Formats: sequence, structure tokens, C-alpha cells
Amino acid sequence: MQETQTNQNFNVMQVVSNLDIGGGQEVVRTLAVNLNEMGARTIVCAFEDGPLQEEIEQEGIPVFILPGRSASILSLPRFIREMRSNSEALQELIDIYQIDVVQTHLLRVLNLPVMSLLRSKPSLLVFWTFQNARFSLREDHLQSGKWLLKPKRWVYRLLYLKAADRVSGYIAVSEEVKKALIDEIGSIGDKVSVIFNSVDLRRYRSSSDKKALRDHLGLDKDAQIISVIATFKAQKGQRYLIEAAATLVKDFPNMKILFVGDGELRGELEAKTKALNLDNNIEFLGTRQDVPELLAASDMFVLPSLWEGLPMALVEAMASGLPIVATDVSGSKQAVVSGETGILVPPGDVQELSNAINYLLSNPEIGEKMGAAARIRADEVFSARKQARDHLDLYSRSRQIKN
Repeated sequence: MQETQTNQNFNVMQVVSNLDIGGGQEVVRTLAVNLNEMGARTIVCAFEDGPLQEEIEQEGIPVFILPGRSASILSLPRFIREMRSNSEALQELIDIYQIDVVQTHLLRVLNLPVMSLLRSKPSLLVFWTFQNARFSLREDHLQSGKWLLKPKRWVYRLLYLKAADRVSGYIAVSEEVKKALIDEIGSIGDKVSVIFNSVDLRRYRSSSDKKALRDHLGLDKDAQIISVIATFKAQKGQRYLIEAAATLVKDFPNMKILFVGDGELRGELEAKTKALNLDNNIEFLGTRQDVPELLAASDMFVLPSLWEGLPMALVEAMASGLPIVATDVSGSKQAVVSGETGILVPPGDVQELSNAINYLLSNPEIGEKMGAAARIRADEVFSARKQARDHLDLYSRSRQIKN
């Protein structure tokens, strides 16, 4: 009862860059749904629509698509006009829904119009969420004008430094992300809270009849299925898994790797698959909205990333009761207990990656035990209810400080 009374005092706006299928976007969906269920009235705003918009609206949560951004900060007059337009759109929604808390995700420079809202409503609580240990602007973030990388990095760093005194708090999804924030911005340790990404366990259940589920999904009933859910970019390391597969198929000809997602490297990865004659063992499924079903139909989950924050797909796989093979990097090692819920290997090490997968494929009974332990760990550490409660506790503490 006390929790409900406290939570009813918050009207929350979650702001995200877009509503495509992705880890950060799934955090927004899960958090919004559970905050709402716990009594905190929640709305979602994005600067681009996407497949998740309909899913969020089906949960009874209002979704608003704001004016987009196209101007570079170097085109200052146009940039300022766009920022002002975004700020006005946000302000209108804050007034209509009497918003108390604004939490941002994946915004970078679009955090500027959010911070400007404090001028008209000083009591507003503003939190920035950071999903990646390497959150600074990188070359792969720029579609063109790579020469702008250094000046834009400087602008973003200045933004973080200027906002440090005004933002209510920074939310890091892992201890590694917190450390990266402090290293980049400076002495803000007292303003950084670690709240793990989570999943709604109700959406992820291990299948009691994999063969029936595979038949429904059009998958081989007798294959040893490995799922990989990640954007096709260098960070996610899919190419190392493809190289490992070239060795694994000799012992496991029925092995099937399902790559779920899309991205800039898809064509390159498909060409690599073809060059290694792995077309019969690797499928590129593109972006899917039936991820819980695909995971339930799988035998193992692999994430060969070179770095991470706290990958949502990995936690989803744990919630589905799958054994994990992941790399020993940032957030992945915070999620996976090596030898208990899965196996961690060095990033970029094809041989060790191959060895770990071989071990689990050769010992399915060990994989089943690890998968069961992963499910328990997901329930205890990464449940959506706990994540929402941790956020509400943070909002409450920050309100007391501000008042």
C-alpha cells in the first residue's frame, strides 16, 4: 500500500531517440509498462517512430512522435530552431500531463531541449540514462562528415559538463558504464546511480515443446539452434562467430545459427557466410518482433561483443532459460556468471569462442542446467518489477533533495 501511494505522486515522461527494435528502446517499453502498473502515470516520447510504437500503445501508454532533427550543430541557426521546436513540443506535453520526471535514453545532443525545460519548471526532475560503456561519440555514429568527429565530441563533452550541476541524476545500466561516465565527465559520482537493464519475465518462457514451436516458426526440428540477437555493427562481433562456425560445422553439421537484427554490416556478414560455405548453417532473419518465440525455440544464445553496457538481448536469453556464451566484456560479465549460467570467453578470440560453443553442444545436459540457473538469475537480478521499483526509489530520493 505504501508503495502505491508513493508512486501515484509521479507523472513520468520517457524520452528516446526512436522506436525501432533495439535494446535501449526495449528498456523504455519495459520500464514504461511497469512504472504504469506500479501507479506512476507514464508517457513515451520519441523523435522517430518505429515498430515499438504500436506495442507500447497496446499497453495503454500514450506515445508521441516529436519533431525530428536534421541540422548539424555546425549549422547553428537551423540547429537552434530545431532545438527550440523540440523544446516547445516537450513543454506542451509536460503541461498537459503535469509531468514530474523526464528520463532520456539514447539522445546525445537532443538532451539539450530536455534540459531547457528546467527554465520554465525548476521542480522538474531530469535523468539521463546511459546504456553503453563507450557512450562518447564514435566514428560509426556519423553517416557523413567524419572530420566532424573531434569537434562534435568536444561539444558533447561540454554538454555533459554544463549539465552536471542541473541534471537530477545519471542512470548507468552497469558498474562499467558508471565508471566510464565518471572518467568522461569528472567528479559526478554522487549523481550516478546503477540500475540494471531488465526484462518482463512474463514475455520470456522456456518452451516445453520446442519441436512444436520450431514447426510453427518454420525451423528444423532436429537442428541445434543458436540464436544471436544484435545490431549488425562492429561492436557486436558477429564476424568472429561466423569464423568459429566454419570449424564447428565439422562436428555439428546440423547446427543452425540464427542472426536476428539488421545494420550496416549485414551485407558484409552475409558475404562472409557465403565465402565460408555456411549458407546451410547460418540464417539472417532480419528484424523480428517474435523474439520471445525464437529464443524459446533455441538451444543456446551467443553474444560475441567487443564491448557492451548491459545487453538487453543477453538478459532476454537468460529469462528464456538458455545457456549463454558471451565475451568477457563490461556489462556481459556483470550478467553472466561464467561456469554457472554460461561461459565467458575473451573478445575477438575465435578459438575460445568455438571451444565454448562446442562444449555446450557436446554436453546438452550441462547446457540445460546453466539455462535453468540463468532463468533464476534473471528473475532475481534483472526483473522488470525490480527495475521499476529502483527507478521510483531514485525519483523519490531526488525529489526530497530538490525540495
